[in-house]
Amino acid sequence: MRAAASIVARVHAMTSAAETALPAPVELWAPGSAVVALGQGDGGEEAVAVWHVSPQGAPTGAWLVPAAEAFGEEETARRLLTSLERRGITGAVPGDVERILEQLSKAAGVDEWWREQLFSPVLAFEEVVARRAEIEKVVEDARATKNVAVVEWPADVTGYDVREFEDLRRVARLSRTTGEACGTAILVSRVLRWLVRQWAETEQVKNRRPYVRDALGEPQALPPTWLAAVQTGSVNVLPL
Repeated sequence: MRAAASIVARVHAMTSAAETALPAPVELWAPGSAVVALGQGDGGEEAVAVWHVSPQGAPTGAWLVPAAEAFGEEETARRLLTSLERRGITGAVPGDVERILEQLSKAAGVDEWWREQLFSPVLAFEEVVARRAEIEKVVEDARATKNVAVVEWPADVTGYDVREFEDLRRVARLSRTTGEACGTAILVSRVLRWLVRQWAETEQVKNRRPYVRDALGEPQALPPTWLAAVQTGSVNVLPL
Protein backbone atom coordinates (compact mmCIF):
# COMPACT_ATOMS: atom_id res chain seq x y z
CA MET A 1 0.00 0.00 0.00
CA ARG A 2 1.30 3.45 -0.83
CA ALA A 3 0.43 6.88 0.51
CA ALA A 4 -0.85 8.88 -2.44
CA ALA A 5 1.46 11.90 -2.30
CA SER A 6 0.80 12.66 -5.95
CA ILE A 7 -2.93 12.62 -5.25
CA VAL A 8 -2.57 15.22 -2.52
CA ALA A 9 -0.90 17.49 -5.06
CA ARG A 10 -3.84 16.91 -7.39
CA VAL A 11 -6.22 17.97 -4.63
CA HIS A 12 -4.68 21.43 -4.57
CA ALA A 13 -4.79 21.60 -8.35
CA MET A 14 -8.48 20.68 -8.35
CA THR A 15 -9.45 23.18 -5.64
CA SER A 16 -11.27 26.03 -7.33
CA ALA A 17 -10.16 29.64 -6.95
CA ALA A 18 -13.62 30.49 -5.68
CA GLU A 19 -13.31 27.98 -2.85
CA THR A 20 -9.88 29.16 -1.75
CA ALA A 21 -11.10 32.75 -1.78
CA LEU A 22 -13.78 32.04 0.81
CA PRO A 23 -13.00 33.23 4.35
CA ALA A 24 -12.26 30.40 6.75
CA PRO A 25 -14.96 29.80 9.34
CA VAL A 26 -14.20 30.12 13.03
CA GLU A 27 -12.74 26.76 13.94
CA LEU A 28 -14.81 24.50 16.15
CA TRP A 29 -13.09 21.45 17.59
CA ALA A 30 -13.96 18.17 15.94
CA PRO A 31 -12.36 14.71 15.78
CA GLY A 32 -11.16 13.25 12.52
CA SER A 33 -13.21 11.74 9.71
CA ALA A 34 -12.41 9.57 6.71
CA VAL A 35 -13.87 9.17 3.23
CA VAL A 36 -13.78 5.86 1.36
CA ALA A 37 -14.43 5.39 -2.34
CA LEU A 38 -14.18 2.66 -4.96
CA GLY A 39 -13.47 3.56 -8.57
CA GLN A 40 -10.85 3.76 -11.27
CA GLY A 41 -7.22 4.01 -10.18
CA ASP A 42 -4.35 5.88 -11.79
CA GLY A 43 -3.60 2.93 -14.08
CA GLY A 44 -7.21 2.24 -15.02
CA GLU A 45 -7.63 -0.63 -12.57
CA GLU A 46 -10.33 -0.69 -9.89
CA ALA A 47 -8.97 0.94 -6.74
CA VAL A 48 -9.90 1.83 -3.18
CA ALA A 49 -9.31 5.40 -2.00
CA VAL A 50 -9.14 6.41 1.65
CA TRP A 51 -9.12 10.11 2.42
CA HIS A 52 -8.46 11.69 5.80
CA VAL A 53 -10.17 15.04 6.30
CA SER A 54 -9.66 17.79 8.84
CA PRO A 55 -12.53 19.30 10.84
CA GLN A 56 -13.05 21.64 7.87
CA GLY A 57 -13.06 18.79 5.34
CA ALA A 58 -9.59 19.63 3.99
CA PRO A 59 -7.47 16.61 2.95
CA THR A 60 -4.82 15.63 5.48
CA GLY A 61 -3.86 12.19 4.16
CA ALA A 62 -4.64 9.99 1.17
CA TRP A 63 -4.19 6.37 0.14
CA LEU A 64 -4.98 4.78 -3.22
CA VAL A 65 -4.70 0.99 -3.44
CA PRO A 66 -5.66 -1.43 -6.23
CA ALA A 67 -8.84 -3.22 -5.18
CA ALA A 68 -7.23 -6.60 -5.88
CA GLU A 69 -4.63 -5.85 -3.21
CA ALA A 70 -7.01 -4.16 -0.78
CA PHE A 71 -9.51 -7.01 -0.84
CA GLY A 72 -7.09 -9.85 -1.52
CA GLU A 73 -4.08 -9.28 0.73
CA GLU A 74 -4.48 -9.48 4.50
CA GLU A 75 -1.60 -7.13 5.30
CA THR A 76 -2.80 -4.47 2.85
CA ALA A 77 -6.37 -4.70 4.14
CA ARG A 78 -5.17 -4.34 7.72
CA ARG A 79 -3.13 -1.26 6.87
CA LEU A 80 -6.13 0.33 5.21
CA LEU A 81 -8.30 -0.45 8.22
CA THR A 82 -5.66 1.16 10.43
CA SER A 83 -6.18 4.35 8.45
CA LEU A 84 -9.93 4.14 9.13
CA GLU A 85 -10.15 3.11 12.76
CA ARG A 86 -10.92 5.78 15.35
CA ARG A 87 -12.62 7.98 12.73
CA GLY A 88 -16.10 8.75 11.53
CA ILE A 89 -16.46 7.23 8.06
CA THR A 90 -18.49 8.29 5.04
CA GLY A 91 -18.67 8.25 1.26
CA ALA A 92 -20.87 9.24 -1.65
CA VAL A 93 -23.15 6.18 -1.47
CA PRO A 94 -23.80 4.59 1.96
CA GLY A 95 -24.27 1.08 0.56
CA ASP A 96 -20.97 1.28 -1.31
CA VAL A 97 -19.17 2.42 1.84
CA GLU A 98 -20.48 -0.57 3.77
CA ARG A 99 -19.49 -2.99 1.00
CA ILE A 100 -15.96 -1.60 0.95
CA LEU A 101 -15.63 -1.90 4.73
CA GLU A 102 -17.11 -5.39 4.70
CA GLN A 103 -14.63 -6.62 2.08
CA LEU A 104 -11.67 -4.95 3.80
CA SER A 105 -12.64 -6.43 7.16
CA LYS A 106 -13.11 -9.89 5.67
CA ALA A 107 -9.69 -9.73 4.03
CA ALA A 108 -8.14 -8.52 7.30
CA GLY A 109 -9.85 -11.21 9.36
CA VAL A 110 -11.76 -8.68 11.48
CA ASP A 111 -15.40 -8.95 12.53
CA GLU A 112 -17.91 -6.21 11.71
CA TRP A 113 -16.99 -3.03 13.61
CA TRP A 114 -18.00 0.03 11.59
CA ARG A 115 -21.78 0.46 11.94
CA GLU A 116 -21.72 3.15 14.62
CA GLN A 117 -18.88 5.03 12.89
CA LEU A 118 -20.77 5.69 9.65
CA PHE A 119 -22.40 9.02 8.92
CA SER A 120 -24.29 10.45 5.96
CA PRO A 121 -23.53 13.87 4.43
CA VAL A 122 -27.18 14.04 3.32
CA LEU A 123 -28.42 13.51 6.87
CA ALA A 124 -25.87 16.03 8.16
CA PHE A 125 -27.30 18.57 5.71
CA GLU A 126 -30.81 17.86 7.00
CA GLU A 127 -29.53 18.54 10.51
CA VAL A 128 -28.10 21.90 9.42
CA VAL A 129 -31.50 22.89 8.02
CA ALA A 130 -33.29 21.65 11.15
CA ARG A 131 -30.95 23.51 13.50
CA ARG A 132 -31.46 26.75 11.59
CA ALA A 133 -35.21 26.29 11.89
CA GLU A 134 -34.83 25.83 15.66
CA ILE A 135 -32.73 28.98 15.93
CA GLU A 136 -35.20 30.98 13.86
CA LYS A 137 -38.04 29.81 16.11
CA VAL A 138 -36.17 30.90 19.26
CA VAL A 139 -35.41 34.29 17.71
CA GLU A 140 -39.00 34.75 16.57
CA ASP A 141 -40.28 33.96 20.06
CA ALA A 142 -37.78 36.42 21.56
CA ARG A 143 -38.92 39.16 19.20
CA ALA A 144 -42.31 39.11 20.89
CA THR A 145 -40.77 40.62 24.04
CA LYS A 146 -37.34 41.93 22.98
CA ASN A 147 -35.93 44.26 20.38
CA VAL A 148 -33.81 41.71 18.52
CA ALA A 149 -33.07 41.37 14.82
CA VAL A 150 -34.06 38.43 12.67
CA VAL A 151 -31.33 35.96 11.76
CA GLU A 152 -29.76 36.45 8.34
CA TRP A 153 -27.76 33.48 7.07
CA PRO A 154 -24.74 33.99 4.77
CA ALA A 155 -26.18 31.26 2.51
CA ASP A 156 -29.78 30.07 2.38
CA VAL A 157 -29.92 26.26 2.44
CA THR A 158 -33.67 25.87 2.86
CA GLY A 159 -36.15 24.76 0.23
CA TYR A 160 -33.94 22.12 -1.42
CA ASP A 161 -35.06 18.54 -2.00
CA VAL A 162 -31.89 16.69 -0.99
CA ARG A 163 -32.31 12.92 -1.05
CA GLU A 164 -28.98 11.71 -2.41
CA PHE A 165 -25.37 12.84 -2.44
CA GLU A 166 -25.72 14.15 -5.99
CA ASP A 167 -28.50 16.49 -4.81
CA LEU A 168 -26.23 17.76 -2.07
CA ARG A 169 -23.37 18.31 -4.51
CA ARG A 170 -25.63 20.57 -6.56
CA VAL A 171 -26.74 22.55 -3.51
CA ALA A 172 -23.09 23.05 -2.55
CA ARG A 173 -22.40 24.15 -6.15
CA LEU A 174 -19.44 21.83 -6.59
CA SER A 175 -18.37 20.39 -9.93
CA ARG A 176 -19.07 16.76 -10.72
CA THR A 177 -15.97 14.55 -10.85
CA THR A 178 -15.01 11.55 -12.97
CA GLY A 179 -15.43 7.94 -11.88
CA GLU A 180 -11.90 7.81 -10.48
CA ALA A 181 -11.67 6.69 -6.87
CA CYS A 182 -9.57 9.67 -5.83
CA GLY A 183 -11.89 12.07 -7.68
CA THR A 184 -14.88 10.76 -5.75
CA ALA A 185 -13.00 11.01 -2.45
CA ILE A 186 -11.97 14.59 -3.27
CA LEU A 187 -15.57 15.54 -4.05
CA VAL A 188 -16.91 14.03 -0.83
CA SER A 189 -14.25 15.79 1.25
CA ARG A 190 -15.13 19.09 -0.41
CA VAL A 191 -18.82 18.55 0.37
CA LEU A 192 -17.82 17.85 3.98
CA ARG A 193 -15.88 21.09 4.04
CA TRP A 194 -18.94 22.94 2.76
CA LEU A 195 -21.15 21.26 5.37
CA VAL A 196 -18.78 22.22 8.18
CA ARG A 197 -18.93 25.81 6.99
CA GLN A 198 -22.74 25.83 6.98
CA TRP A 199 -22.87 24.21 10.41
CA ALA A 200 -20.29 26.60 11.90
CA GLU A 201 -22.20 29.61 10.59
CA THR A 202 -25.33 28.15 12.16
CA GLU A 203 -23.88 27.35 15.59
CA GLN A 204 -22.04 30.68 15.85
CA VAL A 205 -25.41 32.36 16.38
CA LYS A 206 -25.34 30.83 19.86
CA ASN A 207 -22.17 32.79 20.65
CA ARG A 208 -23.63 36.06 19.37
CA ARG A 209 -27.01 35.61 21.05
CA PRO A 210 -26.89 34.23 24.60
CA TYR A 211 -30.65 33.66 24.69
CA VAL A 212 -30.30 31.26 21.75
CA ARG A 213 -27.51 29.42 23.56
CA ASP A 214 -29.64 29.23 26.70
CA ALA A 215 -32.48 27.69 24.69
CA LEU A 216 -30.50 25.28 22.50
CA GLY A 217 -27.30 24.59 24.41
CA GLU A 218 -23.63 25.20 23.71
CA PRO A 219 -22.33 25.23 20.11
CA GLN A 220 -21.57 21.76 18.79
CA ALA A 221 -18.60 20.99 16.55
CA LEU A 222 -20.54 19.01 13.94
CA PRO A 223 -24.10 18.01 13.04
CA PRO A 224 -25.35 15.47 15.64
CA THR A 225 -25.12 12.23 13.64
CA TRP A 226 -21.70 13.13 12.24
CA LEU A 227 -20.40 14.08 15.69
CA ALA A 228 -21.77 10.85 17.17
CA ALA A 229 -19.92 8.85 14.51
CA VAL A 230 -16.56 10.49 15.15
CA GLN A 231 -16.98 10.27 18.92
CA THR A 232 -17.75 6.56 18.64
CA GLY A 233 -14.82 6.04 16.31
CA SER A 234 -12.40 7.91 18.56
CA VAL A 235 -12.51 5.11 21.14
CA ASN A 236 -12.85 2.10 18.80
CA VAL A 237 -9.46 0.43 18.40
CA LEU A 238 -9.46 -2.57 16.07
CA PRO A 239 -7.61 -5.83 16.89
CA LEU A 240 -5.05 -5.40 14.11
